[in-house]
Amino acid sequence: MAFRRAFLIGPVLLAFAGWAWARSEPSPEAGCGGCHAPHFVARGSCTACHRGDPQASRKEIAHHRLLTGKAAEQGRPGAPAVAEGRRRVEQLACRRCHVVGGTGNRLAANLDRVAWKRDQHELESSITEPVENMPRFGLDEKQAEAVIAFLLNGADPGLSEATYRVRFSGANPDRDSVFEARCGGCHRALGPAGPLGRGLAGPNLSGLFTPFFPAAEPGGRPWTPTALEKWLANPRAVRPLAAMRPVGLEPRETEKLAGELVGVGAGNRLVPSRNQR
Repeated sequence: MAFRRAFLIGPVLLAFAGWAWARSEPSPEAGCGGCHAPHFVARGSCTACHRGDPQASRKEIAHHRLLTGKAAEQGRPGAPAVAEGRRRVEQLACRRCHVVGGTGNRLAANLDRVAWKRDQHELESSITEPVENMPRFGLDEKQAEAVIAFLLNGADPGLSEATYRVRFSGANPDRDSVFEARCGGCHRALGPAGPLGRGLAGPNLSGLFTPFFPAAEPGGRPWTPTALEKWLANPRAVRPLAAMRPVGLEPRETEKLAGELVGVGAGNRLVPSRNQR
């Protein structure tokens, strides 16, 4: 008798378990609302800010290329994260090497064309753990998310370009380069043909003579070959607390060095962003 009762109850329990599982799994018709409380409904679909696939019932598919945290604020007009990301991009002078929001040097990837093609974790890794010749800015995860929000806000999701390759390490240094011989022990710079220098003690000098390099020349003026020559002759005569020692260059060396750094900013190209069209 007990055996028959267990035999009859078993299918009932299995049916109930199947019903409970079905109730717990979001249906495709439920979309993101099957798991998440809706917010900013006036902005439209969830994918406008978060990407993903709201029609999928499996989490790993529904969350494909998902944007989270501050990065998801990229679609909100006037979002604080976008404003914060803009400030950081300006402070860090990202346009020394990248096109951002339609302006910048074309020494590395055009971020207007690749930002939407990368996953969030790829973008975060590029910022927090950059490749060898890119400066390490020391941003944490939330700060990196704000930068991503700004990049996505100004980039066009429909734009793309072929992989942009830059040689960052492993190349033989140019033995005729004045930068390599006299500056490379403390500084680095990225040029169209690849990186220059190997040092980390001094600032990265990519794009030194372009409008996108921080105006660190005394008086807040942009760097020029003349200002660089004066600085190299005696840094402390220009800035009394400068830690850098004089670099005794011959006139021909100074001229060649200026030419190499001008070349660092070569290839500058203005590309209109989606917000400027």
